[in-house]
Amino acid sequence: MFKSGFTLKMFALVACTLAFTVAAQAQATRTWVSGVGDDVNPCSRTAPCKTFAGAISKTATGGEISVLDPGGYGTLTITKAITVDGGTGSGWGSTLFSAVNGFVINITTNLATDKVILRNLSINGAGTTLGVDGVRFLDGAELTLENVSIFNFSGDGVEVNQTQACRVNMRDVTFSHGGIGIKSSGTAASVSMNLENVRINSMSSHGIQAINNTIIFARSVHVFNSGVGGTGDGFRAEGLSGSSTINCTGCSSNANAANGFNAFNVGLIRISDCEVYHNASTGISNNVRSGGGNRFAFNGVNGTPAATDIVVQ
Repeated sequence: MFKSGFTLKMFALVACTLAFTVAAQAQATRTWVSGVGDDVNPCSRTAPCKTFAGAISKTATGGEISVLDPGGYGTLTITKAITVDGGTGSGWGSTLFSAVNGFVINITTNLATDKVILRNLSINGAGTTLGVDGVRFLDGAELTLENVSIFNFSGDGVEVNQTQACRVNMRDVTFSHGGIGIKSSGTAASVSMNLENVRINSMSSHGIQAINNTIIFARSVHVFNSGVGGTGDGFRAEGLSGSSTINCTGCSSNANAANGFNAFNVGLIRISDCEVYHNASTGISNNVRSGGGNRFAFNGVNGTPAATDIVVQ
C-alpha cells in the first residue's frame, strides 16, 4: 500500500512538472495577431491570434506581439516587459477603447528590465461613450511610444502616475480630440520624460500637464488649440507637492484658451527657439525662463520671462 501511494505521488509530481514545462515552452518570443485569427490558436505566424489580450499570455517576457494585417485588436493590460508592434506594411494595428482605457501598463516586479514599447499603433476611443485614457502607465521602469496616434478620448492621451522612478520616451506621436494630451505625476520618485516630434491638438484641457516630480525634455513638440470650449494651457508645470520642470527647445504653443507656457508653485519651464502665438490669456506666465530665440505674436499678453538660469556659450 505504501509503495502504491508513493508511486502515485511521484507520478503526480512528474505530471505537474511536465505540464509546467509545456506551458513555459508554449510562450514564444514573437507572437502574431490577425483580423482573421483566433485566440485559441498558438499565435504563430501561420496560426495567429485574434486580439492583443489573447496573444500576451502566449508571449514570453521581453518578447513581441506583431500585427499581420490592419485590424482592431482590442484593449490590453500589460503586466510584463513586452513590445506591441502594429506593423507598417499594409496598415497599422488599431485599438478601439470606447468607455474604457486603451493600454494599461502595470508591472509590479519593479525591475530595471520592466520595459514596454508600443509602436506603429492607432489608439482610437471613438464610440457612443468616448474612451477614457489612451495609455495609463501605473508601474514599470520604462515606457516607449513610437509612431503612435491617440485620439477621441475624454481623459488623458498618456497618463503617468507612478510611485517609483521611471522613464517615458515618445517619438513621432500625435494626440487629438481629448481631455489632456500628456499628464504626469510621480508620488515619491521622479518621472523622466523625453519627447521628440510630438503633436497635440484640440484638447478640452491642457496640452501637457506636469504635476509633481516630473522632468520633461521636449524637442519639436507642438501644442495647438488646447482648452476648446473652456480654459487650458499649452504647456503647464504645476509643481504641487514635488518640483516639475519642462525644458522646451524648438517647440510651439499656439491658439490655446489660456496660456502658452505656464509654471507655478515649484514648477519651472525653460524655453528656447519656441513659437508662442494667439494664446488667449498670456504667452508665458509665472516661472517661465527664456534661453532666447523665442517669437511671440497676438497673445492676450505676451508676458515677461523670469530671471533665467540658462547659460548660453
